[in-house]
Amino acid sequence: MPDAPFTDLFFQDKPHPSVMYRSGMVVCQEALIKGQYVGRSWNTVGYLGPDYECFPTDEHWGPQAFWLEMDGQLLASHWEWGGCSQAREERGLTVTVELRHAVRPVTIRIKTFLDGTPVLTRWLEITNCGQRDAALSAASPWSGILTQSRFWREEESTPFSVGYMHASNWGQEGYFRWHALPNAGYRIDGRYRRRRHRPPFFVLRNETTGEHFIGSLEWSGGFSIELDPDCQTPGTTTADAPSQLFFRIGPDAPAPLRVLAPGETVSTPRMHLGLVIGDLDAAVQAMHEHLRESVLSPGPSGRTGLVESAIGPEFEITPGLVYHCVDVAQSLGAEVFFVDASWYSAPGTEWFPTVGDWKVGSRFPQGLAPIRDYVRHRGMLFGLWMEPERIGEASELAREKPDWVIKRYDGGPLHGSIDLLNPDAAQWVEAQMERVIREHELDFFRLDWNIGWLGPGGASPREGWLENTYWRYYETLYAIWARLAARHPDVIFENCAGGGGRTDVGMVRFFAHTWVTDCQKAPRSFTITNGMSMALPPERIDRLIFGQSGQVTGNLDFQCSLMVFNHPTFGFTHLIGSRPNPVQDARVRHYVDIYKSFVRPFHGNSRIYHHTPEVDGLDPHGWGALEMVSADRTRAIAGVFRLSDPAAPEYLLRMRGLDIGRRYRVTFDGTGESCLLDGFTLMKTGVTIRREAALTSELLLCEAVE
Repeated sequence: MPDAPFTDLFFQDKPHPSVMYRSGMVVCQEALIKGQYVGRSWNTVGYLGPDYECFPTDEHWGPQAFWLEMDGQLLASHWEWGGCSQAREERGLTVTVELRHAVRPVTIRIKTFLDGTPVLTRWLEITNCGQRDAALSAASPWSGILTQSRFWREEESTPFSVGYMHASNWGQEGYFRWHALPNAGYRIDGRYRRRRHRPPFFVLRNETTGEHFIGSLEWSGGFSIELDPDCQTPGTTTADAPSQLFFRIGPDAPAPLRVLAPGETVSTPRMHLGLVIGDLDAAVQAMHEHLRESVLSPGPSGRTGLVESAIGPEFEITPGLVYHCVDVAQSLGAEVFFVDASWYSAPGTEWFPTVGDWKVGSRFPQGLAPIRDYVRHRGMLFGLWMEPERIGEASELAREKPDWVIKRYDGGPLHGSIDLLNPDAAQWVEAQMERVIREHELDFFRLDWNIGWLGPGGASPREGWLENTYWRYYETLYAIWARLAARHPDVIFENCAGGGGRTDVGMVRFFAHTWVTDCQKAPRSFTITNGMSMALPPERIDRLIFGQSGQVTGNLDFQCSLMVFNHPTFGFTHLIGSRPNPVQDARVRHYVDIYKSFVRPFHGNSRIYHHTPEVDGLDPHGWGALEMVSADRTRAIAGVFRLSDPAAPEYLLRMRGLDIGRRYRVTFDGTGESCLLDGFTLMKTGVTIRREAALTSELLLCEAVE
């Protein structure tokens, strides 16, 4: 194996400018042919192919490798070559292809980043070279023919299927489903045409070739993923006619998405797209490797993966209750404690309508300093919750700055969201976060954004256009978070948006970890963790026990076993004034210790295997199983969960990520018993897990022995 990841650009200028991107074993080829910049081919064997083996782009309606509509025109053709360059960076290679349009005064730079993984990153830099404003109505960083097949001869179907999060509503995050693609157009939407709890993540499968394309868009606004299989029915054309799959991915909102002033340059959201020949697990692991290596913040040094606890607004928060919760948290092994919503409000008032007033409320007459000092005295880090982007209708800010709220297309207020297009408002938001971090000496900062359906968003008049607000909004917000993270490298930043409302990589990249749901009930808790650990690495996903109704269904071991696959958080286990339950507390400490001593050392570069990627329904029946393995294959955990019935009483678990040549000590956590088994037996013969009741589980810990 080479010491460094392989990244390379191979360029040919004849018979037409042709660019071949090589990252590891993946090759993606594009070219400028007759004024169209088109995708030519993908492969996973490192092969640089001749033209005659490439996609027949001249026979397809949309071969262009990006999609740009400006001033009502689709700029699919009439591009002229402007050059190709490359820049070697610490983490990889960035390739820039420049094109100039022959009719419209616009230049684009197609930027592609290679890091040696099977996943490539693509974005566009678009420059208005004219003397007048230019309106972008569509700007997709990647499009064109993605894959084809010559082996499919079924008249009623296509060889392609797509997997994505089937539901887009609150509390339904992570519900992953495969869908067979019809021989017609197919579109996946989120945050504009659909609700906001679906991330812009997908997996495309070519049934005939074993190809899995996996994609993730860095975008927190509305998005659309368009797929169009074109499978010729046998007998209507030549017998060798290929089945082709067109794709297009990008922001989605009422046009124009963005108005460019003369000379202005904007960058589209970044798209991460990769290819493997293998199974779903191989595709997911490739994306996780890429995100860890090149995209996500590493988090504060020495402060990653810490166990958290908190007190939230489900209870009337008082200083006495906070001190009680701090004691419980410390006794169970928490390493971070934070105060959630309502720390800024008066006793007996609702937390929701007063957001925006970020001064300590009268419920804490001595302020938060004594609590912060007590948390640290108990050996934990201290944090606060904040929702800086919203103005509550009962807040002082709403009375003082009513014009700071984004306006909908009908002129009404949009969710009480602060208009970050207003420079004064944006500066105020950043200053408030900065002040709260410094004034309260925070080790931990939890961001939230509790709004409903995003819908079309807001409209901002701009030089005769009604520009949609989301592009500039997120451009501003991302810049704020980039500066905050740079100024406070030791602060743990956690992302939340009414649960999993912003689990896209565009937002997650700035945070140590992300709250993916506010629904903790079993068996849905398995569905959510199962799916969201495809879109994001498992150590970046938060999971809560004792809170948000997670204790209503399922036994304690079920929920705790699921928690150790993710980043753990727990609420308090008994009410103030009541006696702690030593049996309950001992069990929680046990799982916290498993996480700290067994899982956390390998969590950050683990490989996760989804034995049951598609479960039976949002609140599923049957069995669910997850496996997580260290990169060197010396440690692994496997969780087998009996979901809601009906289900057979036994499940055969065959491990997938171990070394068949090693021996492992396997501990069955339910009984504490252990035995020695070789990797071959664990992976080929398997282990039968028996559970007689629904919503129970078994957790296996495997550790290699000499």
